[in-house]
Amino acid sequence: MLLASSRRPLAASRVTLAASRVLGRPPRAYSTPPLEYASECWLPTTWTPLTLTSRVAHTHDTSLLDFALPDDASLDLPVCACILLRAPGRGRREGHAHEDAVRPYTPVSDSSLRGKFQLLVKRYAGGAASEYLHELPVGAAVDFRHVAFNLKAQYPFGGKQRITMLAGGTGITPMFQALRKLMGTPGDTREVTLVYSNKREEDILLRAELEAWAKMHAPRFKLVYVLGETASQTTSAGWSSTDVYTATSGWIDQAKVAQFCHPPSEETMVMVCGVPAMYEALCGPRQDRALAKGSVLEQMGYSDTMVAKM
Repeated sequence: MLLASSRRPLAASRVTLAASRVLGRPPRAYSTPPLEYASECWLPTTWTPLTLTSRVAHTHDTSLLDFALPDDASLDLPVCACILLRAPGRGRREGHAHEDAVRPYTPVSDSSLRGKFQLLVKRYAGGAASEYLHELPVGAAVDFRHVAFNLKAQYPFGGKQRITMLAGGTGITPMFQALRKLMGTPGDTREVTLVYSNKREEDILLRAELEAWAKMHAPRFKLVYVLGETASQTTSAGWSSTDVYTATSGWIDQAKVAQFCHPPSEETMVMVCGVPAMYEALCGPRQDRALAKGSVLEQMGYSDTMVAKM
């Protein structure tokens, strides 16, 4: 099960300590990042070993992993931000077979939880970090570090009144953190639509939590599932909509964006997270902050300021 939160005020001294750990000169490419992107975290920017305390199956190929923090510590990571994990000697680059593999992960536990945090990890055949984490014995240490300048959109997503989330597979994790904040903050009544794509129904991650929010916060939170191994796949037997979610088939494409998502507007934010092919089709490569010409969202009239690549 997912870890519940243990909320507490963040003392000024704690904020100062966290800031002193992480805030330095930003990378040259982002020499003047917006202030909301300069993030804090309990983790320093140097590799820090943390103990794996639990690994529990979540779906047929994903697990929830708990990592220990000191009893009085919470991760305090901003919404949607990620941390880096190191898998020693698991590098797969040609000519660098024995180097470390470094991967980003977005925790799924509440960032204010004390004493631990939780990752949702899918096991990929040949996946350097995912196989390492699934083979590691409970009680072993894993190296983590913080990225001081997480350049992902951060809550409260200033000026945005309608939010669309387009997620595929494990790309649900930053959306889940954003939803936790959007659904759990008193007075935040903004409209949110999540369009979540997977190959099969058994691949849907965090389903119980997503549907609980959809029930509790209807109609302002709309949940749309898209299932398909091909773009043209038709609806499978038994796969149908309910009063909690809309069930569709195929892939997330222009027709589905037009049908379910908030239309282009400076008050609208579209968050995208998934596999590289999903980025390519919807908005262009993740590392390019600009919308790609000819991408689905660009053709539909969305602009760079309306789209956040997570």
